[in-house]
Amino acid sequence: MEVIEQENLIFKAGDTGIYFGKVNDNANHQHYAVQLTISIYEKFELLSEKSKYVSDSVIIRPQVSHRLDSKDQPVLIFLLNPASAVGHFLGKHLTSEPIGEFDEEWIGYLRMFAKDLLKNEINEKTFLSACINSMAEFGDRCLLAKHNIDKRVLASLQYLDRHTRELIPLKEMAAEMCLSESRFQHLFKEHTGISYRRMQLWKRLISSFDLVHKTKTLTELAHQAGFSDSAHYSKTFKESFGFAPSEAFNNSQILFE
Repeated sequence: MEVIEQENLIFKAGDTGIYFGKVNDNANHQHYAVQLTISIYEKFELLSEKSKYVSDSVIIRPQVSHRLDSKDQPVLIFLLNPASAVGHFLGKHLTSEPIGEFDEEWIGYLRMFAKDLLKNEINEKTFLSACINSMAEFGDRCLLAKHNIDKRVLASLQYLDRHTRELIPLKEMAAEMCLSESRFQHLFKEHTGISYRRMQLWKRLISSFDLVHKTKTLTELAHQAGFSDSAHYSKTFKESFGFAPSEAFNNSQILFE
């Protein structure tokens, strides 16, 4: 069946982000999430500060600077919370390197779903459900692995999820977890790989996707997502994804679970 040219798609399902489309001319960037990148037809090129990869699928650990060139071919990108079962398993147990090749049967299923969507054999909703269900099945394997995250860190992450558009001071969060500020900061970074401040920025950035269809201007979106202004929001967005928000939102369709 003929493959249909399709606009880029951005899916948001809980704390998992999925991008399906072409990636060209993006800047070096890094983010909190574990990134799983999968080619659909042809290999993509991934550049880090030290290496160049030409691959079908890779795992990128949190806070690793990289730039992706899909060579005008569609790719499937998962951004996973490293504190989740799947994110923890991928980031901690399947690769010891900042960027690692990834070849699992699960990848074949995800690639198959993507091809079905490109051929218009399934719609976007079915595609997202298939990806989430497949990830849940893979998650069963993840739960068998040792998943050690300090309960206080996990509680703080859940607290931030409930208050994504508020600025929760470090002092307040540390007190909530019955820890000193220095002890909490150390524990938080040890278990998440990122500072408490950067985590808050990431949580607010991800929550901003929910506002794209509800706000009229970038300034309005930035303020409602908890950023001081559109310049701060745009800077954080580009540092995390390699694109300005206008580029991402104007060239993509955003869908939710």
